[in-house]
Amino acid sequence: MNTVRARVWRFSVGSQTVKAQSIGEGALPVSLARLLHINAMACDPRRTLSYWTRRSEVRLMASYLHAPGGGSPLRVDHPAFEASSRHIRSFVNEGSGLGMLTAAGESLFAWKDGAHDLHNFDALPKHLLGHYRPTGVRPDLLFHLPAGPVAGEARGRHRRAAQLLPERLLAGQRQRLRELASWSAAHHDHTYFMSWVWIGPSGIAVDIFLPEGGPWNGALDAQWMREHAQDGPATRFPLHEPREQRVARRRAPQDPGPAEERIAYVEEAPDDGPHELRTAPNIFSEVYQTHEGGAPIPPGSPQQQAAGVMEWLYETAPAGDGAVLAGIPVRGTWAAADAAGPARHAVLLGVLAEQPPRQAAVRERLARAEGRFDACLDGRLLTVVRPAASPAPSWRDLERALLEG
Repeated sequence: MNTVRARVWRFSVGSQTVKAQSIGEGALPVSLARLLHINAMACDPRRTLSYWTRRSEVRLMASYLHAPGGGSPLRVDHPAFEASSRHIRSFVNEGSGLGMLTAAGESLFAWKDGAHDLHNFDALPKHLLGHYRPTGVRPDLLFHLPAGPVAGEARGRHRRAAQLLPERLLAGQRQRLRELASWSAAHHDHTYFMSWVWIGPSGIAVDIFLPEGGPWNGALDAQWMREHAQDGPATRFPLHEPREQRVARRRAPQDPGPAEERIAYVEEAPDDGPHELRTAPNIFSEVYQTHEGGAPIPPGSPQQQAAGVMEWLYETAPAGDGAVLAGIPVRGTWAAADAAGPARHAVLLGVLAEQPPRQAAVRERLARAEGRFDACLDGRLLTVVRPAASPAPSWRDLERALLEG
């Protein structure tokens, strides 16, 4: 487990203005395996699905991030990052933001993977679909806490300034807070928060914005706030975007994207080999026809799409040499994270043949493997990170860390 520098803001939305004040700053625990895992799961089931593209993206992300010994700050290979094209930097920024959002939920709200549910707004379960608008501005993730659901928004930016955390709120942060406030009001004052990651020469940091009031306050981790409380000056800005800014933003060129896309799936192919595509418009009607317990799943439902994603990732992943986790076959391969230079890490993206049992106290058991490997198992998807110079953990080691109570 590594850390990033986190600054927590509390803000309130009035009829005309938004008031924000930093209330704490300190180290936020971050798991590199968890960060990579969240990005591996962030795939759109309506588009091309392939194990190889998922693994390539995870490998690319890991190539830019450096996780030294346990408890040390998570870092970025900034010379490689700075030398990369803009779209690659954006990929690393946004991917880091999604991982930090989850880390913030775990540390600040005491949200626990396996104990509390987490959903992506692009793949909500059926019973939640009617509660949220399917289009327009919306957050990224939905954390389920005992006090109720909390929506989370992830953003990431590159910052060249020597001081990684800016002293004041920047225009992009203010505008996104306005948009999220509008989304919340349209959803009966839904609780939400936002993480904004900064990547720069001095490392990685994150601003976390929490609305004042509401039931989520009871979920805020008291220990973290007690240890890192630090009030800063308050700042105010208009709730409604000034007209000149709105006009300039609307005049900016927009990418309309393709008018229509077909769904394609990638068959199994050797690494870096030719990929055969085939269209499969009805694939989700072919797999996982029932919920757990036998209730039928309507064609195209988020549950069926998620099940279809896992099934196709498993089908397109290379078969392991007898790889088994708790008696469940696992497909997938290790990859050196060397896309931006000599590898510091190696990453395994594995897909289980079926859903494993849920277990508690995983973080405590992984702490005992500190320095040898870090791992995350969520449903059927497994992500493992190890130092490039270290041997791969055995499947028995992974089973002890992830599935034995």
